[in-house]
Amino acid sequence: MNNVHRLSFVRLIGFSLFWTWLFLVAVSPSPTFGQLLVPWAIPFEIPEVGFRIAFLLVALSLRHLLATRMGSLALAAICVVAGPLTTLTLCLSPLPTFILFASVLAALTDAAMFLMWLCYFGYSKIGQTAFFLVISYALGSVLCLAAIALGHNAMVALSAAAPIASGIAFIAATRNDAAAQGESLFEPADRPSNVSNIGMPKSLVFASIALALYAFVFAFFSARTASSEYAFSSGPVLQALCNIASAAIIISALLFSKKSSGLYGVYRSIPLIFALGFALFAVAPNVASSIAGACIMLAYLLFEALSLNDYCNVVKTNDSSLLKYMAIARLCASTGIFVGWVLNFGILHILGNKIEPEFLIAICLVVVVATSTLAFTDRSLNDLRNIADNRIAQEYIEQRPDKQLLVKEFASEQNLSKRETEVLEYLIAGRTTQYIASKLFIAESTARTHVHKIYAKTDTHDRMNLLDSFEEFCNRRQQPYQN
Repeated sequence: MNNVHRLSFVRLIGFSLFWTWLFLVAVSPSPTFGQLLVPWAIPFEIPEVGFRIAFLLVALSLRHLLATRMGSLALAAICVVAGPLTTLTLCLSPLPTFILFASVLAALTDAAMFLMWLCYFGYSKIGQTAFFLVISYALGSVLCLAAIALGHNAMVALSAAAPIASGIAFIAATRNDAAAQGESLFEPADRPSNVSNIGMPKSLVFASIALALYAFVFAFFSARTASSEYAFSSGPVLQALCNIASAAIIISALLFSKKSSGLYGVYRSIPLIFALGFALFAVAPNVASSIAGACIMLAYLLFEALSLNDYCNVVKTNDSSLLKYMAIARLCASTGIFVGWVLNFGILHILGNKIEPEFLIAICLVVVVATSTLAFTDRSLNDLRNIADNRIAQEYIEQRPDKQLLVKEFASEQNLSKRETEVLEYLIAGRTTQYIASKLFIAESTARTHVHKIYAKTDTHDRMNLLDSFEEFCNRRQQPYQN
């Protein structure tokens, strides 16, 4: 096994342990410790996610310090210390104050483990990020289910050991950065100029809003069913099974479609999967609630994995900070989960009545419909797909750096102006119009005008067509030297 494959294996195992730990400890009701309540009978999930949001905000404000070698080691140290302490605290006492302290430790562990591992998947090649993510989800789920099958002692042991092993695996991965050849996203502190100030694309803003809204739906349903007669329609066991199913769906989309195009077909199925789940829950809550819950969880997990993949695509095409973007992604999801649990708790304990299935379905369906028709439309989806195509183009030129030398000759043959040639160089390198505008100090509308003129002069209609034309030119230029 060469260094790159070994490093990929370490990353997969390390991030898998995050999901194992999360399902065993921090997802209500915990299979290891049962239904956990902090003071005032508040479910463990509410303070844990609330503290997680606070820690992610701190990470965002300190991202330049965390995006260093010492910062990455600090994240690993948090996992190694706070993770097992969470388990130890929950084992020592069932008192609500101890459980509240454990929620703080769990939130620290979650934020640190998520950020450090996502910052090692982001610069993988197109499609590989999604592949690594869902494989990690699935492996972690299998380990969790195995521990549950082995009994309480096995769950306690694994919940304590997983964060330690994950932190050690992370440190081992960072020591092999040379083998990764630039895939690591923890940048040295003396390279701030490499991180672009380009803002988040609108399509990713809408994806972030959708992530928060879908997380709310997922959490609101889970909170309602976790401690009710429909408990078997939510919880970590069912979520672990759905993780495995989502991995199978995304891997199939990658295998049976060209590049990443299949992923965007999966996106379109997500509102339908949500709707199927709520329809089943409405028609037969006592008979089909497990299948209904599986559909709702599966839809959310698919969207989470796909949106994280798109965050990574945007980071690479815009030279942005993945630590910043991953913190934003986790913050959006956590905010939706927090609001879902708090709203359910408020209805149950402040208003003094239970959420009937019809009321639950009505709220969730309204949010799903609003998300799919207003927040995350086909336009946003197509924009994200274009960003993925930009990343394909970028990887293409990175793999064939010799061809970059022929860009000016290609531009001359096509009678491009000096400014159009500058834009062409960025286009061939897979950069977005937003990035091009920032680097050339021109308006984004001006950059788009130059791009359209380039397409017209080269008789092409999009970036991939332009790359094909450039490839043909390169082949013609290189043939005399090959002969």
